[in-house]
Amino acid sequence: MGLPAASQWRKWFLMVRGRSILHVPQGIGRYYSKDDLRGYYNDLTNKYSSKYGSQVLDKNGIPVNQLSNGDWVYFPTSIAQYGLGAYDIWLSTGEEEPYSAFIRCSKWLVDNQDELGGWKVWHSLGGTPDNPYSSMTQGEGASLLYRAGVVSKDKSFLAAADKAIGLMILPIEDGGTARIFDGGIVLEETPNKPGSAILNGWIFSIFGLYDALLVSKCSQWKEAFEKTIDTLEKNLEFYDAGYWSFYDRNGHFASPFYHELHVNLLKVLYALSGKEKFLTIALRWEQYSKNRLNCSRAFLRKAWQKIIEPEEVVLVR
Repeated sequence: MGLPAASQWRKWFLMVRGRSILHVPQGIGRYYSKDDLRGYYNDLTNKYSSKYGSQVLDKNGIPVNQLSNGDWVYFPTSIAQYGLGAYDIWLSTGEEEPYSAFIRCSKWLVDNQDELGGWKVWHSLGGTPDNPYSSMTQGEGASLLYRAGVVSKDKSFLAAADKAIGLMILPIEDGGTARIFDGGIVLEETPNKPGSAILNGWIFSIFGLYDALLVSKCSQWKEAFEKTIDTLEKNLEFYDAGYWSFYDRNGHFASPFYHELHVNLLKVLYALSGKEKFLTIALRWEQYSKNRLNCSRAFLRKAWQKIIEPEEVVLVR
């Protein structure tokens, strides 16, 4: 069932105006390093403090999001992103409050991680799917926790991050978020939608796995990283519509926000992996977005898809 019309149009209106905290601009991270754990790979500082809309916090300073039915919920992905944004601001300013926010969010993730190492992200939205996890949430949550562990020297953060990665790379049929086939690995943001392979979620998951290698250097994780990177490289052309990028492998067009995000994520992935294919596609897609006809054509296709396939996502704020 899609969003109520009023909620859906309000969400789109805020996105177009640049006032949605769910869709703030995310450039390339300013402080990340290929060789050691420092800043995050894309710029999430606008999630913490921005002119694009304010993140609502509870009385303890933890982000909360509103559903289309009016309920307020704790959405693990938003909490991880808020914490990563706060972390990068702390790196640039040294101020106490962003550091406190970074640690608060990290502690929330530890306290709310289940015994398998996961965060039941889809249950947060009121659904009850067979697989409650998301590779993107697992990856971004781990990225936050690894940084918290390294900075604070608190090993509980590192242990929780390791558990999150361990669950993320488990096969979907075993309760994880990895779709494994013929030696390939796709990290699925939405494992309950077989084969969706959402591009941005896959890459954020890869970032978490890369962090695991920097900190823990587990041979099993190195193998998983190499396999999923190779799988993405071999399948990246399938996300190219000839004038724009696809959001997933099911033919859904990326919105302007996600198209720009794809470009930035691929540039970082090239920097981390050295695989030329990622940079080649990033530069091609960057050129697509400089053509007004391409932008208009993609916007109309995306709008039409929104009309004929109403969103299932229920977060509106």
